[in-house]
Amino acid sequence: MPGEPKTGRGRASRERIVQRAAELFAERGIARTSLDEVLAAAGAGKGQFYHYFRSRDELAAAAVEQRCAQVVTGLTQALGGVSSLAELEQALAGFIAGFEQMGLPGCPIGTLATEVAGRNEAARLQAAAGFDAWERLLADALARMRQRGELRADAPPAMLATGLLASIEGGMVLSQTRRDVASLRIAVNAGLAQVRTYLS
Repeated sequence: MPGEPKTGRGRASRERIVQRAAELFAERGIARTSLDEVLAAAGAGKGQFYHYFRSRDELAAAAVEQRCAQVVTGLTQALGGVSSLAELEQALAGFIAGFEQMGLPGCPIGTLATEVAGRNEAARLQAAAGFDAWERLLADALARMRQRGELRADAPPAMLATGLLASIEGGMVLSQTRRDVASLRIAVNAGLAQVRTYLS
């Protein structure tokens, strides 16, 4: 029965397959990447694959989980210490600049979520967990702003975080499609405008 390997070597082999899958899925998309391409990139064979995974869908879920974890790690570094509107604006400006420098690639979580939403429930749940973690980082930053008195006591961090995340996601889709970062800037500013309505 496939499952988590019991030896260090086995864990390293499985991790290598997941890592290469995550890289290729991010670069080409899940549907456009064959299992043979993943295994070739990982230097692994079909026997190894079926020793660790029941199906391609199970590998996709593991790869989405890993990719989301990588993205959330970066977001945590950017947002984990934010406790003022100025810091939030600075963090989001850095996000926009990085998005533009990468060539407007689309959201790393959102792109995968769109691919798996109706096809792979386990992978969908991993993408949803990635969005949940991102939203919590925003909500926690807003809660710190409220705690220090910059936002009014009636400011709802969770609701504002959902609106801000939706603005970011929608802005990325528009910018990717239009090949113009202006849409993301406008969307982020709209999300921040809602936050500003709760300033003390």
